[in-house]
Amino acid sequence: MKKIILVLLSAFALVQQACYKDKGNYEYNMPVAPTISGLDTLYTVALGDTLIIQPTVTTTDPNARFFYSWTISIPEQFRDTVITGFPLKYAFGLDPKKYAARMTITDSSNGMKYFREFMIDGQTEFSVGTLVLTLENNTSQLNFVKPDGSVISRVYRAIHGVDLPGGPQQIIPLVHQALTTKPTFCYWVTGTETNDAGVRLATNTLIQINTLRKNFFDPPASAVPGQLESKADGVLRGVINKKLYVGAWKTFYGFPIYGYFGVPTAGDYELYRQVIFNQAPYIIGYDSKAKKVVAFTNFGDPAYIGTDYQVTTTTPFDPKNVGLDLLHFQQIGGNNCFAFGKAADGTLYELKFGADFMGFIQLSPQYKRAFAQPGLITPLTRWAGAPGEIFYFNSGDKIYRYNPLNQEIRPLITDFGGKTVSMVKMIDNGNTLVAGIEGSLYFLDVSTGKFGDIVKKYDGIPGAPVDIAIKN
Repeated sequence: MKKIILVLLSAFALVQQACYKDKGNYEYNMPVAPTISGLDTLYTVALGDTLIIQPTVTTTDPNARFFYSWTISIPEQFRDTVITGFPLKYAFGLDPKKYAARMTITDSSNGMKYFREFMIDGQTEFSVGTLVLTLENNTSQLNFVKPDGSVISRVYRAIHGVDLPGGPQQIIPLVHQALTTKPTFCYWVTGTETNDAGVRLATNTLIQINTLRKNFFDPPASAVPGQLESKADGVLRGVINKKLYVGAWKTFYGFPIYGYFGVPTAGDYELYRQVIFNQAPYIIGYDSKAKKVVAFTNFGDPAYIGTDYQVTTTTPFDPKNVGLDLLHFQQIGGNNCFAFGKAADGTLYELKFGADFMGFIQLSPQYKRAFAQPGLITPLTRWAGAPGEIFYFNSGDKIYRYNPLNQEIRPLITDFGGKTVSMVKMIDNGNTLVAGIEGSLYFLDVSTGKFGDIVKKYDGIPGAPVDIAIKN
């Protein structure tokens, strides 16, 4: 037994000595990575053209043997397109939009792989420019202004052989903000007439995908939209048939049913055409039948609570009993809401109230007062709110800047040649106002200290502009 123990101890000592002598002086010969130059982060290609990408690849390793592959991701179809060889030569035939792509270099001498990421932007003649919705001879028309100012007139009619739904109202781009490329899925063009007053158009071809009624799981007898907008998930939301709707977003965005409407948010209400959406979990609307402010909670799916909100004071006015026919309803900044509307006696009022969420919805009425110059407001007046709680509205051949803080109403300096202004729209974070008159679009500088200096102008547009969407 003692001999066995002595043998084990001797073996253990030898192992310890071997470990002690191993100083860990290992030498690793890492492969030399190739140098890649001339590979851009974004490549633009027109539909039907051949994309050629030929970066410069160099190495100091004489044994390197490189093979090349190029992968274009198409998540909507659950597949990738892989092209091998160098340089990349690819006849672009995918849907014209942005795609994530990867260049892979494989060194067959050692099995190493090297990757570089880039984007491919497939385009058509409608990929960059400005979509303009107009009213021409009582007909809705869609036009396209190229970056050089040239106009492609009556695009929808030319492509489809028919006119858009009447009473032109909005162009709404659906953009998915959560995706890296922030793709524009499509454009909705809406009107106020007919029982199917909206069409969905492909982003870069403007080919019709479906209509508003067909964007329902169970199509209603009619679909008349109020004001709509893109949710951050890239689905449509807003007022249809005086009810609140939000498109289906709890599925993969590439599915054909993504963005479809189910049933409206249940409740006994008839909404004014505009509602106020917030980052916070609530939505504010106005019941145009009961003439009161109503609210919805929004924890994933909206739920109507009507007037089951708290009010800090009713001295200025009672949100649960407003009694006005609204002309404009908007939230500006963090939580201040403005409403402009007429009372039964014809008096035009301006209301302001705060809205906040504290585990419950709280409204804080601030004032109700007669509008300073009601004679300027006509049935054709359109409103646009800007940061800093400034409003712009059109009246006849002029656009006015209204500051509720001091009730100053001031005309912009731009002369529209006596033509009636048909559109006002804020872009560029409130620094630029886009105005429309018969045949023309004006881009006006309304940044701090500016009162409508012309930045640029597009002419030759058929009809009077109603709305635009800029495609960069």
